[in-house]
Amino acid sequence: MEETTIPFLTFYFTDYTTYYIPEDPVIDPNTYNAVKILNILIYSITFILGVIGNGVVIWIAGFKMTKTVSNIWFLNLAIADFVFDVFFPLQITEWIMDGHWPFGQAMCKVIFTALFLNMSVSTTFLMVISIDRCTSVMCPVWSKNHKTLKMASTVSIVIWSACFILSSPYLAFFDIIHDSNSNISYCIPIYSDSDGVDEGQYKAMLITRLVIMFIIPFSIILICYSLIVIRLRRRTHSKFSRPFKVIVTIVSSFFCLWFPFHLWPFLEYMNVEISATMDFVMSHIVYAIGFFNSCVNPMVYAFIGRDFKKSLVKSIPFLLESTFQEKIESAEPSSQNMVETEEMTTIN
Repeated sequence: MEETTIPFLTFYFTDYTTYYIPEDPVIDPNTYNAVKILNILIYSITFILGVIGNGVVIWIAGFKMTKTVSNIWFLNLAIADFVFDVFFPLQITEWIMDGHWPFGQAMCKVIFTALFLNMSVSTTFLMVISIDRCTSVMCPVWSKNHKTLKMASTVSIVIWSACFILSSPYLAFFDIIHDSNSNISYCIPIYSDSDGVDEGQYKAMLITRLVIMFIIPFSIILICYSLIVIRLRRRTHSKFSRPFKVIVTIVSSFFCLWFPFHLWPFLEYMNVEISATMDFVMSHIVYAIGFFNSCVNPMVYAFIGRDFKKSLVKSIPFLLESTFQEKIESAEPSSQNMVETEEMTTIN
């Protein structure tokens, strides 16, 4: 069977000439078509679920409820995921057109920079939510006295600004290349002005992305929820199955969806010998899995902490409102039981 060259690698941080060598085709067409169909399917599902789920969260947390600190975290998380999801039709179009990018150079730079911006913002707010929950359980009185809307708004602005600064190099790296043979344009990351890859730039971006978007957030999320588990076990002297399941789901989903996304490029960085076909298949699958996190967040953070059977007979607005609504206590906790009740509510 005749093999074919893959003329583009969406989101793949390497030299495009690795696969784009007309006289030396390396990818079997059946493999390419299978990956193409799978990515279109995953991107379509992510787009539909993400836009609907995050759109509902934005509507409820942003317009239907009184502003609280928790609402601000969830609203920013939903906005980041929503903006990320609305760009998927362009990615789907690119796959359908076999890599051709018809939207121009400006859109190439802006859209892919926005994608990485919102990925980093989403990951950072997942970390902030875990810190907020941890402080609410470990130091409930302090948390009530120091968590303010102004503080939450300031933190949100700082997060968006910092993530934009970290994502801004993609404005320079993503660019259009033209295939003179087929007269087709491709939008890809190019880490050098020459035909090769600037190894220093490539490795710097790879390490920065790994540290900022995975190692630091996952470590903090794991530490925060571990402290919560320890505290609740001491307080309740029971297994508290529902909060524990929520915590396991949150930590597991973050790790399982993002770890492959960050691991696979590092295999190349460590010069692990991998066939071109396997590299092509896995590089696209791990990205699709990582992107799927944007539609999982509303389900994990808004729905799993409530009784599923009861939620089936309630409207989505009521469900989300009950999830985001923070209890407003008129007086400080006056007993140990009140603190324990608040801790369990925070996790659920």
